[in-house]
Amino acid sequence: MNTKNNKKSWLARLNSWLHLWLGISSGIIVVIVALTGTLFVFCDDIIDALAGKALHVEVIKEKKLTPETLVAVFHQEHPDLKAFSFQAYKDPSRSSRIGAADKDGHFNFTWIDPYTGKCLTTSGAYYFFYVVAHVHSGEMPFGKTGNLIVQIATWIFLIELVTGLILWWPVKWTPATRQQSFRIKWKASFRRVNYDLHNVPGFYSLLPALMLTVTGLIIVNDTVKRSTHQLLGSQPDAFKMMRKKALPFDSARPFVALHTILDDLLQAPDAEQVRLSIPKDSATTLFAMSGRELGLKALDGRMMMIDRYSGREMTFPSVIHRSLAVDGMNMNLHIGFWAGWLGKILTAIAGLICATLPVTGFLIWWGRRNKKKKRVTHPVNTAITQSS
Repeated sequence: MNTKNNKKSWLARLNSWLHLWLGISSGIIVVIVALTGTLFVFCDDIIDALAGKALHVEVIKEKKLTPETLVAVFHQEHPDLKAFSFQAYKDPSRSSRIGAADKDGHFNFTWIDPYTGKCLTTSGAYYFFYVVAHVHSGEMPFGKTGNLIVQIATWIFLIELVTGLILWWPVKWTPATRQQSFRIKWKASFRRVNYDLHNVPGFYSLLPALMLTVTGLIIVNDTVKRSTHQLLGSQPDAFKMMRKKALPFDSARPFVALHTILDDLLQAPDAEQVRLSIPKDSATTLFAMSGRELGLKALDGRMMMIDRYSGREMTFPSVIHRSLAVDGMNMNLHIGFWAGWLGKILTAIAGLICATLPVTGFLIWWGRRNKKKKRVTHPVNTAITQSS
């Protein structure tokens, strides 16, 4: 074994050393991040599934109640909750959805009949996925320290993908090495199957794993985010720039009703769903999202800021719109929103494979380590027996 290692170049030995020890040092974090990320891919589908029949109303009437009325009814039935978002649908059979939080910051969704104001069901799945997302980013339960740990582990995983590809690449391509590199030998020993499960799926998931890793770094690392925006001709933190454009409050000027804003936005051909933030009474602007599908994080649509005095979308410099587009594209790539169900499934598969790589890699190292120990101790034991 030592003779074989001595024949390798120092670069090859360094690559193997980095892949081993960086992988062991970050393995647990990578598993947690990959599993929580995989679960979050289907957050919107799980939330809708748990709502069940409450997603649709039993009777479609001629006219819907206004968002103001529905939110008021919601607050009457749930005085301990404060609504912060209202989501409506172009489909007349769909119920409206209100996002709310209690005094402890626990979020939930309530589905409400837009024709009668009846609250159909309330689900805490929203807060569950809030927790999942914050565990994924490391912010829960360790705050900024946890987020930094996840960032470091993500950088390490990026190095692991590169060093792993170098280790996977055969010295010489032959029919035997080709079969070993691209196929799992299921009928072999456990050690061989585990080795193949580390190498083969690791190779096939390389590009999706790189995409998830890089897009994740763009989200959590300020330097990478800033560099990405500069490269694409935009600026980070579009929301902060938009909030700075808020209008001064004028008590003499009336606000346009929410239902007027909502109806105008739903008239757009591509607006199957519209989500409005429910602002404070003195807030002069509100955020709105409009599109075909609006998720907790990703969306198939666009974000805008509405002037509450005129009820119209506010205009911003092109750099802000470009910033929103860059952030939206990056989030859609990271969560799997980029190709509907196909994108979600591929992202989930890649995430699960990423979660298994530290486990199978550790088992490879552990098996070789124990094998070395047995080879060292066997001659000593033999010598002791002979001398006795």
